[in-house]
Amino acid sequence: MKIYVKANSKVEINRGLAEGKTYTGVNYSFFGDGGIYELNSELPIGTVIAIYSQMSGGNPVAKSWGTWNGKVLK
Repeated sequence: MKIYVKANSKVEINRGLAEGKTYTGVNYSFFGDGGIYELNSELPIGTVIAIYSQMSGGNPVAKSWGTWNGKVLK
């Protein structure tokens, strides 16, 4: 699964998670997994996280990628 999270960087997300902030991501898939997911222990390990800060034509433009390991973004 791949979700898009609005942020400036992986460092920002990991720092925010360590401080107790909540991040949510959106899966834009048309094939069954679409929806909103929170970055927490319930998110499947190995989920691909696309980080974006702007949209183009109604779609997020990913500027970096990472993988969820159950606690932080790698």
